[in-house]
Amino acid sequence: MSSWPSDLIPAGASGWEVKATAWLLDRCPSEFRTYEIFRSHPAALGYVAMFQLEHQVEAIRDAYRSARTTANLSPEALTDLLSALEHEGARLALELSAATAVIEALNSSKAPIL
Repeated sequence: MSSWPSDLIPAGASGWEVKATAWLLDRCPSEFRTYEIFRSHPAALGYVAMFQLEHQVEAIRDAYRSARTTANLSPEALTDLLSALEHEGARLALELSAATAVIEALNSSKAPIL
């Protein structure tokens, strides 16, 4: 189930598509802002943003799974690392859910962003 991000105005509000595009760009590498395609075509941005977020979630999961055997940390540092990875994984999962809602709304809107 997707949930609308609390820091984004509701879909349908005046100017929401522009704010939603900026919100999605904030969840992608900063270099994405240099490409006109991502600023003017929300479907293209949404398509790539989902890959970005899904791979970030998977990277955190991989790091968590392998930390005990490959991180070469003291037990205390390992505990802290695992805690940080749990926290970041949960945050990213929420971001992915919110991004899904935003992308679905943008795709339904079909409004030009320019």
